[in-house]
Amino acid sequence: MTYAQAAATYQRNSILTASPGKLVKMLYDGAIKNLEKSRIGLTDTKTTRSPEVGQSLSRAMGILGELRASLDHAAGGEIAKDLDRLYEYSLDQLSQANLMRTPTGVTNALQVMRTLKEGWDGIIAN
Repeated sequence: MTYAQAAATYQRNSILTASPGKLVKMLYDGAIKNLEKSRIGLTDTKTTRSPEVGQSLSRAMGILGELRASLDHAAGGEIAKDLDRLYEYSLDQLSQANLMRTPTGVTNALQVMRTLKEGWDGIIAN
């Protein structure tokens, strides 16, 4: 087994055995990582239109869509409603960033995601 295969197996197992709260934290981590990549790519005119920037934006949007779709509005009440609005705002910002090819929307979405992750970090220990 190669190192890459072992790492992939470890990552798959950590996802399959994670609690729902830990999964949310992992999704936030993934979104933040992809948002950072796209923000950096959008600040450099040489990489603004690169496929890597598009992929990073797409992955971040996919994660945000997943987080939004997983909200339980019946059980979550007002908190679920507030999270839904934050996810919708972030997705809108990312759509604008993708359209305009500027980092502003990504920076705004990053701020939201980092704040939410900080909250989850306070609730769920590693």
